[in-house]
Amino acid sequence: MKDEELVILLKSKELKNKGFKILINLYQFKIYWMIRKVVLSHESANDVLQNTYIKIYRNIDKFRQESKLSTWIYRIAYNESIRFLSNESKIKKISIDTVQGNYTKKLYADNYFDANKLSVKFHQLLSELTVRQRTIFNMKYFDELKFKEISKILEMNENTIKSIYYDVEKKIKRDINE
Repeated sequence: MKDEELVILLKSKELKNKGFKILINLYQFKIYWMIRKVVLSHESANDVLQNTYIKIYRNIDKFRQESKLSTWIYRIAYNESIRFLSNESKIKKISIDTVQGNYTKKLYADNYFDANKLSVKFHQLLSELTVRQRTIFNMKYFDELKFKEISKILEMNENTIKSIYYDVEKKIKRDINE
């Protein structure tokens, strides 16, 4: 289904629920993993995903179709992820970077994490990145988004996105074999 058709369903009072079910089927896996790479734990990702769906459902009428639907959805998911991390850090009275400092601990606690030596080293390197660096790297490397789309999602200059990505990529290539 094309974005335009889905948006028509979502904005229709009679067909909104049907459109929303289609949206969930199309985007659930991608949105979940984008969120998961930011908040790290499965439980937190599910909470953020639920909040993301609520925001999408309540605000679909505000979507002006100036970007792709997926870009708008990713932007909401990213904002909800950052909001979650911010709230988590306020509750614990620590900085977001400290929350992210638990990256490796959270990975080992995850039943789905494959802890072979190279994978561990790779994730240790990712844990040393800032939230912004890791988010940009994940969106490009894992989610295979284009720089232009990442720029729209994060509301950052495309050249800045490229610079951050290539710096991180160079660091990982350099450090992975140490």
